[in-house]
Amino acid sequence: MALVGAGWYVGKMYALDPRQTEVNVLRGQLENLETQNRRSRALAARRDDLNVRMELQERQLRIFEEFIPESEEVAELLDAITAEARLTGIVPQSFRPQADEPGDFYTKRTWELTIYGEYHDIGRYLARVASLPRIIKPANVSIGLAPRSRATRDMIAPLEVSLRIETFVLGGLSGEQPAEGQGAS
Repeated sequence: MALVGAGWYVGKMYALDPRQTEVNVLRGQLENLETQNRRSRALAARRDDLNVRMELQERQLRIFEEFIPESEEVAELLDAITAEARLTGIVPQSFRPQADEPGDFYTKRTWELTIYGEYHDIGRYLARVASLPRIIKPANVSIGLAPRSRATRDMIAPLEVSLRIETFVLGGLSGEQPAEGQGAS
């Protein structure tokens, strides 16, 4: 019995313990590899999600860029703004370009306008300007009673509206500054 116990002890020391240690080391490596695989799968899923989101944002940016006028289109937009004034019965009083404001991806172009018209005509005019095919934003609208003048003599209750028209042009400054009253008739 002592011989069997001694044999078992020697076998355990020299054969079973090193294999058990090797098995434990391999188990640790396996767990480490499984953890890395889970992380890799999560990163791959996240990368795929980011790619889908990036493609969606690129599509939205291309659509958005279709509404931003090219530098050459600004004069046409100003003509469209003044044409809308004539169509809605608005009398443009002043049309002053402001300094361009360059941004990272676009240049903001601004004009200060003063117009005379009836209340509902002014509302129609602002709605039509905001609905032009390119992005044009009326801002800082201030409304008051218009002075009686030749321009307002046919109006029942003329209003004077001061506002800012803003648009955005892709890219940096083109070097051209719109002329005073450009596009106004």
